[in-house]
Amino acid sequence: MFVQNNVHLAPHTTLQLGGEAKYFISIKTIEDLRYALEFCKNENLPFFILGGGSNTIFRDSGFPGVIFKMQIPGIRCLDSNNEYSIFQVGAGVIWDHFVEFVVKQGLAGVECLSGIPGSVGASPIQNIGAYGQEVKDSILEVECMNPSGEIISIKNQNCNFRYRNSEFKSGIYKDYIVISVTFQLYKEAAPCLRYPELQNLWETSNSENFKNGKSNLESRIQQMEMVRNLVVQLRKKKSMVLDENDPNARSAGSFFTNPILSDFEAEKFIENAKKLGFENPPIYSESPGYKKLSAAWLIENSGIQKGTKYPGGVGISDKHCLGLINIEGSTSALLKMAESVRQRVLETFFVRLEMEPVLIP
Repeated sequence: MFVQNNVHLAPHTTLQLGGEAKYFISIKTIEDLRYALEFCKNENLPFFILGGGSNTIFRDSGFPGVIFKMQIPGIRCLDSNNEYSIFQVGAGVIWDHFVEFVVKQGLAGVECLSGIPGSVGASPIQNIGAYGQEVKDSILEVECMNPSGEIISIKNQNCNFRYRNSEFKSGIYKDYIVISVTFQLYKEAAPCLRYPELQNLWETSNSENFKNGKSNLESRIQQMEMVRNLVVQLRKKKSMVLDENDPNARSAGSFFTNPILSDFEAEKFIENAKKLGFENPPIYSESPGYKKLSAAWLIENSGIQKGTKYPGGVGISDKHCLGLINIEGSTSALLKMAESVRQRVLETFFVRLEMEPVLIP
């Protein structure tokens, strides 16, 4: 392990934006992490943990401290029986490699999270979710290093997982560094088909034919792989997978989270939407007393079209209006565009959108 100086950050993010980091250290072991923390302490420098860079926005000025590039490897089976298998996975493992690994064993729990870019270590921080599934439902515990260098394991129930959030993102563990995540995945559970678009694809895919002439395990593996393939297919249609040949993929995925409103706020939103001529705006139950709106619907119906270009070499994806893309621009241009989109939605629907990716100070 060695310390690199003045490293360009753009190649380390899916947006391909950002200036230079003063220092850059690859973290492949616990010892590397301890060394890096000591280096920061001695030099009196801030640090930032970087995974796959799919949810990170660096400023054009770069980062004045130390970037820890998390690359701790390993997928280790801790337990397995007729009902489930438990795996401890290094924070640096590519998320989609882990999903592919368990799907090929016919295990259920993360199949709908296929194709999501980033690393395993980032998955509990954001409580990643897609197509009716969230990672919180498969996590048993998260192994972390606290600011004093002590390694501790935090059980699922203490992580306070919620929609795109956790104690690691905005709570008591936000200064902790994720080292590994332990997952419990199931051998008999049915594939998750709660999302209507995915369910429709499944129903027209002749999925029942997989049972013909196959053992139970072979049939299950093929069905789980099919769900994964359908999810990836859906994501590709929206340019939400990594693809160097797709200019719409130079994004941070969904740039805004779906707004969560109280029941009272939701009633006001519906009233305002009806005044604008929208009789049945999409609105979903989130938790007792709260509703969830569609950020994509809000953007499109505020008058912002897919493919819209903005000054400074940035724009809205041709495939999905939640994809704010870098064409040949800068972080400052991207942030100006994001604020313009937010303001348009706020003026139209009186709802403020919140950024999903993290802007690094």
